[in-house]
Amino acid sequence: MSQRSYFRDDPDPENDRLEREDFANRTISALGEIRRQSKSGVAGLIAPWGAGKSTTLEIIVKGLEKHDTDPWIVVDLNPWLYSDVESLQLGFFISLREALPRGKKWGKKRERVGNFFTAISPMGKVNGLVGVDASSALESIGERIAGDVSANALKKKAEEVLDKLEDPILFVMDDLDRLTPDELLMVFKLVRLVGRLPNVYYLLAYDEKTLLDLIQQTSVASGNRARAREYMEKIIQVRFDVPDLRPVQKAHLVDSAMNELIAAYSIDLTRDEGEAFGSAYRTCLRSYLTTPRAINRYFAQVDAFYDSLNHEVRFIDFALITFIRTFEPGAYKNLTGTWRDELLGEAVESLFTASKESASDREIRWHAMLSDAHVTAANVPGIYKLLSSLFPRLHGNSGSFSMRQRATEESGVGNRDYFDRYFSFGVPGDDISDVALRQMIDAIDETGDASSLDTVRTALTVDTNRTCRKLSKLVPGKSKASASLLPILAEVYADADYELFSVDGNTRNHIEHVTQLAVLELADEQINEAVRATTALAHGAILLSYVLARLGDGETPVNPGLQASVTKSLEERVNALFNRPLESVSTHDFRHVYHWRTTAGKDATDPRLKQALINGQWTALDFAARSVSVATSGRSESLADVQFDLLEEVIGLDYFFDALESQLDTHGPAPQRHHYEDTIENRRIMALGQLRQRRDRHRQESGE
Repeated sequence: MSQRSYFRDDPDPENDRLEREDFANRTISALGEIRRQSKSGVAGLIAPWGAGKSTTLEIIVKGLEKHDTDPWIVVDLNPWLYSDVESLQLGFFISLREALPRGKKWGKKRERVGNFFTAISPMGKVNGLVGVDASSALESIGERIAGDVSANALKKKAEEVLDKLEDPILFVMDDLDRLTPDELLMVFKLVRLVGRLPNVYYLLAYDEKTLLDLIQQTSVASGNRARAREYMEKIIQVRFDVPDLRPVQKAHLVDSAMNELIAAYSIDLTRDEGEAFGSAYRTCLRSYLTTPRAINRYFAQVDAFYDSLNHEVRFIDFALITFIRTFEPGAYKNLTGTWRDELLGEAVESLFTASKESASDREIRWHAMLSDAHVTAANVPGIYKLLSSLFPRLHGNSGSFSMRQRATEESGVGNRDYFDRYFSFGVPGDDISDVALRQMIDAIDETGDASSLDTVRTALTVDTNRTCRKLSKLVPGKSKASASLLPILAEVYADADYELFSVDGNTRNHIEHVTQLAVLELADEQINEAVRATTALAHGAILLSYVLARLGDGETPVNPGLQASVTKSLEERVNALFNRPLESVSTHDFRHVYHWRTTAGKDATDPRLKQALINGQWTALDFAARSVSVATSGRSESLADVQFDLLEEVIGLDYFFDALESQLDTHGPAPQRHHYEDTIENRRIMALGQLRQRRDRHRQESGE
């Protein structure tokens, strides 16, 4: 955490960044004018909760105590110290008595004030004063006045005493807005009826809205807001409204807090990120961050929880998610609940319906959802814009390419790979730290660290897609690490399911992408060893062949040495097949034939394949059977179509029509695509059936 005290909520007069001292000096001058024009008075220091009211009050009090020309006797009376209203009354008079001058001259005078107090205070409630012994308090004040002396007479004697004071007494009462309705009425009664004594003034500090709410609950107002205000205006003669923060002051406080956190956590903030926060502030945050307390409360939350995520998430996104958590908990709860799938694009149905919903319809729908989450109507548009900036998928097809790019490539909250981190306040157990992964790749690249390599292997096995997406950012520039990763990628590739569709992307495509980045980093002297280690694994040669094909389709030139090394490995695997009957060759092994043709080129491979057929190394039926493609979904496979192009290019379809004529003339079952399991018998059925259909159609078209 940073050194700044965001959690502090005490008055802080030594740190006057809001020009409160100027306001305090004007208030002190106004209080001086009040004492010159009136023997008693009640002023109100008014500001919303968290606006710096207590700090301002403390600055005023210190200024009054130092005022040489018009000195005051300041008495701090905190109504919270008293257990009931009678105790509060007792506390007031004890405080008043203690504020009077000491010495023989004032001995009898102090007693007169005490006599007035004892005449109107219920004896049974004296014990209600916190921290004061009742018997000693009454003894020091004086004995109870006899019943034939009225309270009014005693009050006049007390007024005569107080009228002779050289320095007036100012009772300062803070936090009136924290009292109960009954306690508040007692304070007002004390001030208005009992405490309006000569040279006794009051400065009451409160949040006006809360005070009106309290009065409205009493019999004085009976629920009527206007009557509550009228009653309060009878009590408060002069208003001192603490100025609201000006926009420039609010912006300064926010900028100051942000810059301090950025420095404390060594955050390298980009220009785009700074502009993103600035935009969020202008469209949403500034409607909430209206007081110093609100600003401190917000940044205290950021400061409290960011340390465990430093360099693991985008700081600005974390700050904005923290804002929602702090000020709109209802909306925050829904982010990980019912809204999650749509925000992350994980709801399959939303992928197919997003284009049908207009941007305005989507906005209307989300406004209603935010209202249901208890966001006030005035704040709904701002919160929706904030969510749209954090989760680009809310824009649907109308979102810019850069926004959609950010959602999938960066560590923002809109990226499913990082989303949970923002709400777990750390890296979840099923994830791997970006910082740790980067350190491991560095260690592998520098020293070939085996422990780091094992950890990366585990991460790839547990969560292939997410780990691949992270590795794609770390592999570039790491040639040794790339060479070490290739065999591991081939291991994981062997067990990867082939998904026709997934909201998280095709696992094999993820592996192929990282492999492509890795092979591009190989130095010439690394190629043969890296290819040999990778192709020694069952799926290594096929993986590298796919990658070479991808590179060939793009603009990146393929390293000739890499092309030759992979081709040689594939050729070695196919050579081993020439001496085996194709019925004993697995589908996986025969796939090397296809990849050999792609990598080495058909001119180099097809004469060898043709010769194997002519020489009888492979039979026509089983070659045709092995050419039947396989449809894959997850771990489910079924036979699909004969690759007629392969048969035609290698030796010609007529060869198969002639070699298999007797079998083609025998009527067999009509082949059903995606119906047969992958066995050599079923492959023969599919090959004969589709060849028969192809031959018969050819004869019909040629008129034979």
